[in-house]
Amino acid sequence: MTITVTQLNNYIHWLFDTDAVLGELTVCGEITNVKRARDGWYFSLKDEGGAINCFCYANASEPVTGTVAVVEGKINYFVRTGSVSLFSRRVTATTNTGAAYLKFVELKEKLQKEGLFDEERKKLVPHCARKIGIVTSETGAVIHDITNVTLRRQPFTDLLLYPVKVQGTGAEQEIAAGIAYFNDTDVDVVIVGRGGGSNEDLSVFNSETVVRAVASCNKPVVSAVGHGIDFTLCDFAADRRAVTPSEAAEFVTLDVEREKLRLKACLDRINGNIATKLQDSKQRIAYNCKVLYLGIDKRLAQMQNKITLCVSDIENCVKYRSEQLTVKLDKTVNRLSTLNPTNILKRGYGYVSSNRGVVKSVNQVEVGEHVQIDLQDGRLTATVTCKEAKTK
Repeated sequence: MTITVTQLNNYIHWLFDTDAVLGELTVCGEITNVKRARDGWYFSLKDEGGAINCFCYANASEPVTGTVAVVEGKINYFVRTGSVSLFSRRVTATTNTGAAYLKFVELKEKLQKEGLFDEERKKLVPHCARKIGIVTSETGAVIHDITNVTLRRQPFTDLLLYPVKVQGTGAEQEIAAGIAYFNDTDVDVVIVGRGGGSNEDLSVFNSETVVRAVASCNKPVVSAVGHGIDFTLCDFAADRRAVTPSEAAEFVTLDVEREKLRLKACLDRINGNIATKLQDSKQRIAYNCKVLYLGIDKRLAQMQNKITLCVSDIENCVKYRSEQLTVKLDKTVNRLSTLNPTNILKRGYGYVSSNRGVVKSVNQVEVGEHVQIDLQDGRLTATVTCKEAKTK
């Protein structure tokens, strides 16, 4: 007889629903992998031999990772997925603590006391790494997510992969070796990561070997292990924790296109400010020039008025001095005119001279000597026939 998958799953579902034992169960185990859902919580219940997926509504007690709890409920078989889960009506925590969680807490306290998680020792993670070292699986989604995000945001970045196992035997040694390898290279930052999973899947990142490798790395280390609700000791030791591998890539790269737009906006703003300042400067210069020209015109007018007054004063002084000199000249001319020999001659006098010069005395000529007598209208030549001196 051949049946379909749906028929088989429906039959198994009927078997589970009609089984009295599976309808009323009380199961004890350690709670792990707690995830909050919209209407409740998903978690796993495990012991040394196995684990089962569980779900409880929000009105039940909140499951706490690492605690040992008693879960009351029934087994559900989902026809669509062919999966089994324990539907929990009540979750009661016991006073016992799960061995795995206890080991986790003890190791955390030990490493914390050594200072491996101190903020003071954490290195600055670059925001524009040119060369990134990646320690993760070469086949998982992590390397693809980091590559896609990095090259989309910052295409000039060099990505170097050190492929490792991220769970299972030997994984912690491979991861520690990968971190140590990049410690001696010229990478700017190291990303250690893997995708989400159960606590068991992520347990390698809680190992002392990996945590010490992260803490001792000379390069900045970004931990990108699991999802937002997952925490590992690797996260505490790293210089920065990323919720996802994609977020880790965003931490250490710049969005080049966004930076271009930001720089363009800055340049536009700077150009606008420069244009505004230039316009303000032009207006201020024009105003100052106008004020300067008005000041020069006013000063020139003042100087012109002053010069006009000075010229007027000079003209008045010259005129006054000229008048004074004219009067004085007239007086001098009159006086000279009075003393002018020509004018004397007009009054009937004569000017006597000889070959020896002007005759001023009878003793200067001899009888018979020729003399010249200048009158107002001519000259006479005469001969001295006698001379007679006056008696004093």
